[in-house]
Amino acid sequence: MYFIKLLFIIFIGKCFEHVIFAAYNPMLTYTIRFQKLYFQPNFTGNYTINKYREKEFVNGYIALDSPEPLEKLVVVFQRCNPEGVNCEYFQSWTLTDLCPKLKDKNQIWSSWYRAFDPQPNCPVTKVNSFIRNGTIDFAPAVRWYPDIVNYQWKVTQKFYAAGERYIGSYTFELSVFGYRKRNIKQTKQ
Repeated sequence: MYFIKLLFIIFIGKCFEHVIFAAYNPMLTYTIRFQKLYFQPNFTGNYTINKYREKEFVNGYIALDSPEPLEKLVVVFQRCNPEGVNCEYFQSWTLTDLCPKLKDKNQIWSSWYRAFDPQPNCPVTKVNSFIRNGTIDFAPAVRWYPDIVNYQWKVTQKFYAAGERYIGSYTFELSVFGYRKRNIKQTKQ
């Protein structure tokens, strides 16, 4: 009986290892590459994509002037092939009660919204902010969905006011990839 349990544990463990850990490599550091960022009605802005070492950052300006406070955010993820074409719906998130959520720490969006200078005031009706070294921390997403590195992504953030009134949106086109950090040891002479 113990032999059968041992075989079962080994078999299930190997299956689990190959399914869950096939794409996620804890020895890699994950970062994103921005291809494009574009705005829809009522959002305006300009931006540059700057690279520093292995990371990319968005710098620029974003503006919004809404007659009513923003109450809801819908984030739509589209998964595309590695060349960025043939996109398909992947999933969406709906966030209400925006002000506390935008200030949450350790979320996938936290580093992006912390890059706004000045931070939008709550309730959000007007945004006139510079984006300084904006990026998105996709490391938690890679652990949740290891296959994320095999696709390009279109991530659209749609903002709504009271009564489901569409205000505007902006879309990132990006890819996530892993790289090995070099461990540079300094020696004293």
